[in-house]
Amino acid sequence: MNYQKLRNIWGDNRVALVSGTLGGVLLVSFLTQSMFSSVYCLIAAAGLLICSGFALLQSRQTRHEHQSLQSKQSMLDIVFDNIEIGISVFDEQFRLLKWNNRYVDLFELDDSLFKPETTLRDILACNFEKYVNVGDNPDAFIAETLEHMDGRVFGKMDREFANGKILEISFSICPDGGFILTASDVTATRLADKALRENEDRYRSMVELSPDAIVAHKGGFIIYVNEAALELFKLKNRHDLIGRKISSYFPYSDSEALAPYFGSADNADIIKNLPPLKSKVIREDGGKTDVEMEASALLYGEGNILQLVIRDISAQMQIEDFLKQAKDEAEYAAQIKGKFLANMSHELRTPLNAVIGFSEVIISEIFGPVGSKKYLEYAHDINSSGLHLLDLINDILDFSKIEAGEQKINEEKVEIDVLVNECIRLTQQRAIENDINIKLEFDPLLPQIFADRRMIKQILINLLSNAVKFTPTGGRIITSVQLLENEGMKISVSDNGIGIREGDIERALTPFVQVDNDKSRKYHGTGLGLPLSKNLAEMHEGRLELISKYGEGTVVTLYLPRDRICPKAA
Repeated sequence: MNYQKLRNIWGDNRVALVSGTLGGVLLVSFLTQSMFSSVYCLIAAAGLLICSGFALLQSRQTRHEHQSLQSKQSMLDIVFDNIEIGISVFDEQFRLLKWNNRYVDLFELDDSLFKPETTLRDILACNFEKYVNVGDNPDAFIAETLEHMDGRVFGKMDREFANGKILEISFSICPDGGFILTASDVTATRLADKALRENEDRYRSMVELSPDAIVAHKGGFIIYVNEAALELFKLKNRHDLIGRKISSYFPYSDSEALAPYFGSADNADIIKNLPPLKSKVIREDGGKTDVEMEASALLYGEGNILQLVIRDISAQMQIEDFLKQAKDEAEYAAQIKGKFLANMSHELRTPLNAVIGFSEVIISEIFGPVGSKKYLEYAHDINSSGLHLLDLINDILDFSKIEAGEQKINEEKVEIDVLVNECIRLTQQRAIENDINIKLEFDPLLPQIFADRRMIKQILINLLSNAVKFTPTGGRIITSVQLLENEGMKISVSDNGIGIREGDIERALTPFVQVDNDKSRKYHGTGLGLPLSKNLAEMHEGRLELISKYGEGTVVTLYLPRDRICPKAA
């Protein structure tokens, strides 16, 4: 027995030892009957009384400490049973000493299994069928688990159940032998980790397999490139790019525009709003490739890095250049065509005016009567055909001027009601000949409009002429002028004529196109009336709208914007 043990014995039993000693002295004094026996007896008796008092106090203190210890133990038991972590305690022979309810719930075991004589081997054997990825041999599984735990101070393992639950099991050696085993349900955490890993793997695969070059840099220095980037920069090894400055592969002339793409990634809001940027990549072989670049900030460690998606657009740029060249050539050809038509129309009008003029001289018989009435009929036909041809040439000339951009607009204040009445009078005779009734409807006190009078007149005559042409005998035409609240003015010409099929409306607005086919063509013309009217309307910032139903009629409406309306005088 060493000194420390002796001190422990004395500290725990000093009152009893002193009392025993005094009792021995009192007994010896009583037996010897010596002269000092009375003194010793008194001293021993007094000592025993004092020790008895101390013993009583120590007994009360011990009882109080025992009650406090029981209270703490009870509280610990409550915490032990209600903690979210499953806990079990085993001795050196893996026999179960203590466990809580959470441990039973987590391992989905019957309460009857948990008793002092139960061993860890029994628990493993009972749960073997519930586990996955533990092999087919329960004895081998149990032996491997116990061997893994034996002799280790601390350890951790996962157990996955067939129902998908995953437990994280930790064990540690107790100071006085045996070990403590804890279990936590980490299903949600593990699934989240698995999903994160899968997302990372998927993103990594997408980046690696992306046809676009992807370059990540930190402060302008490249830290990652994918295979497409190596192909774009004409390099074979990633290490030839990693660590290099990204700006060295782009033209110095673009450095100012590229600065936000090659700088710091700390301000994510600025980077988020960076638009796609076009530039050129200077390849390792010295060649240049047209590229379009987009930037985004990515979290890397404790800070952000910039990821650049660089797309090779050299083929697209070649196509755009080709299309631009083709567009320029088409526009030039259209201008040449327009000028040719304008020149030809002008050249045709000179002899045509002579034909019309001389036919009118013959019809008027200014230089005497015509010898034969048949010649007079021919002169009428020549005059009528010449006037018709002149109208066609004028339409072609006007349309070609618009296409060539040479048509000028001469704006003035126009009395719209007067102009509409004038257009109706010019087409009235032909309507009367075909027994067609033209009706006029418009709001009273119409304001003036600010427009080119000749162009608006040409639009209205074209619309009225088409309505008369395509309306059968006995039909009716309604011309209306209406102010639209806060929108402007609309002038409509509606008829109950033959109408247009829905699929032909777009063709009717196409220059030089007739809706009826060549073999069954019944109505003559160049097909320029509606397209020309549409262009003239657009020159006034307005629009032409055509609504038609085949066999029932057509409504063509000219819309003029609000700023073309002149305010009424006060």
